[in-house]
Amino acid sequence: MATATLAASPAHAADVVIKMSCHDKHNTFKAYGTLEGSGAPTAKYDAALEVIDLIDDTRAPQIRFKSANKDGSVTNFPWHKGAQGRNVVSNFSDLTLQQPKGLKVIFIEARVNTSDWAEFQCSDYAPKS
Repeated sequence: MATATLAASPAHAADVVIKMSCHDKHNTFKAYGTLEGSGAPTAKYDAALEVIDLIDDTRAPQIRFKSANKDGSVTNFPWHKGAQGRNVVSNFSDLTLQQPKGLKVIFIEARVNTSDWAEFQCSDYAPKS
C-alpha cells in the first residue's frame, strides 16, 4: 500500500482533482472515480463514480470507494451497482466523501458478481508513491 498522503500545497489548497480508473483483465467493464476538494486529509470531497459494462453477460458491475486512513484503519464505502448491458454507462455523481480519521490513500474498487472475483475485479489508488 502506498505511504504518500493526500495533501495539497498551500498555493493549490482549494483545487485538487484526484482521478482513478481501472478495468478487469477480461475487459468486461471499465471503472472511474474522481474526487475534488482541498486536498486536506479530513476535507469533504465532491466525489463521482462511473462504471461502464462492456459486454452483455447479464452481470452488472459494481463500484465503490475505499480508504486507508491516517490511523491505520480501512474504510469500505458502500457499493454502487451499475446497470447491465453492452456499453451501458452508470454514473454516481452526487456523492461526497469525507474521512474524519484522515485520508492516507483513496481507492476505487470495481467488480462483477461471479464465482471468481479475482478474475472480474479491478482497483486503482491515489496518490501514487
